[in-house]
Amino acid sequence: AMVTRADMGRIREHTGLAVRHFTEEEGVTEKEAADFEARWPLYRGYFRRGPVRTTLLARQGACVFFDRTRGCTLPMDVRPVACRLYPFEQWGDGSWSLAVGRYGDLEEARAEGGACLVVEESESMEEIFAAFGTTREAVEALGARLAEESRSHGRG
Repeated sequence: AMVTRADMGRIREHTGLAVRHFTEEEGVTEKEAADFEARWPLYRGYFRRGPVRTTLLARQGACVFFDRTRGCTLPMDVRPVACRLYPFEQWGDGSWSLAVGRYGDLEEARAEGGACLVVEESESMEEIFAAFGTTREAVEALGARLAEESRSHGRG
């Protein structure tokens, strides 16, 4: 997951680890950075200081904080906001959808078949929010927090 300076601060404070022990940086082109921010509006401003994406370090194909028996080892309030927001994502027009990697949106997921039951059986995003034990308001609040942390990340 991409992380912001605020995410890194929370994790560093909780774990006592230096940021370099749980993150890695990846350079992207200016165009890739612009395209990313255009596609993912919650990250607008993230690349203001330069085209570098910071992500959680991966070990054996999983996040460094993932334990195969316990899942994420970070407390919920310490986890990166993007992780807390998952599987929800906001499109450029402000609408919410699921981050279903194989599909572009819920309609495509239904048309393709083989999607999870939540996608197959829900008639609206409200039903999907409920199936995940959350509300539109809670997801929007996390989205607003991610947007603010992304802007702050870019300001440095």
